[in-house]
Amino acid sequence: MITTVVVIAVLAVGLGLLYLRVQRRQRAFFADRVAAVGLTPAPVEPWLAAAADRAFGVRGNAERMVRDERLWACDFTYQASRTATAAKCHVIALSLPAALPPLAVFPKNPMLPDNLEFESAEFNRTFSVQSADHRYASALLTPRVLEWLLHYPKLQWRIDGNVLIAWNAGYWTPDTVRHTAAMFEGLLQRIDPYVFKDFS
Repeated sequence: MITTVVVIAVLAVGLGLLYLRVQRRQRAFFADRVAAVGLTPAPVEPWLAAAADRAFGVRGNAERMVRDERLWACDFTYQASRTATAAKCHVIALSLPAALPPLAVFPKNPMLPDNLEFESAEFNRTFSVQSADHRYASALLTPRVLEWLLHYPKLQWRIDGNVLIAWNAGYWTPDTVRHTAAMFEGLLQRIDPYVFKDFS
């Protein structure tokens, strides 16, 4: 009996030390990312957690958020089933001048039907677009915008109210934040201003 209690106590202490070690490593990993990206850690905002749920199509856990005045990034984990390993992902968001209807652009998926086609054959081969309003999608995705997006063929993003949201596998890194922010800023510079007047 005493031996069993001792074994259980030793296992409990070992698991506790392992948990603390993992927590220390995660905090150090996060601190290194924060220092490299130049954003400020903050509590995850509910709207960003909800946007992440919509982007991944599953309810998950948004955590370790950083931000500045217009840019947010956070890690996101979810489990597809009770027995599945938690998927490690991230979302990055940039504020828009005004809220716009939903629109999503993602790498071409042959399993999904394409109901929207654009002037660029290369864009049509590279991306799929989801939008309920073809006129709006055409107004936003002009040839100038399509050409810019072809520089970022692996990035998937969507308009979610008054923010642009990009999402992908793996926790965010300084490189993914910088890469996504550059795409978003270039995209905003190329969207015709009348889009925000006519469709917001």
